[in-house]
Amino acid sequence: MNTVKKITLISLITAFMCCTIFCVPTSALLLNDEVTSIEYLDNGDRIETVISYKAPDKSSVTVNSSTKTATKTKYYKNSNGAVLWSVSIKGTFSYNGSSSKCTSCSHSTTAPSYAWSIKSASHSKSGNTATAKATATQKASTGTKDFSTSVTIKCSSNGTIS
Repeated sequence: MNTVKKITLISLITAFMCCTIFCVPTSALLLNDEVTSIEYLDNGDRIETVISYKAPDKSSVTVNSSTKTATKTKYYKNSNGAVLWSVSIKGTFSYNGSSSKCTSCSHSTTAPSYAWSIKSASHSKSGNTATAKATATQKASTGTKDFSTSVTIKCSSNGTIS
């Protein structure tokens, strides 16, 4: 192999290794985040609440304001960890350091367990807050029983989601 081909091959290998070692995926830069909390119920079931959001992309950031879209989900799980039903609120927020506002929101529900169904669900927004409300029905040999809950997501003036 001549010297030019060797240098070219070494340069390509070095460039590839640099990209492999030094290129950091955007998820590692904390552009995406997720926070989970768990509440244990007396019957052994649990409610897992998960907030997930994506930090604003550069195209949505201006000098004076930013936007962020986030989802907060309550998962009702049995003692084995299987999801019985869930309700989510997704909100898009604008914030500028001194105030924040929910600009749009939507809700979603699931009931993957055969013993559960969603009876009703709705969503609303006010100021910097979005809320979803849902009622799920549990079917049992003794009849049915309704369980209602709400899930609320907020954005602070500096873009902190809670």
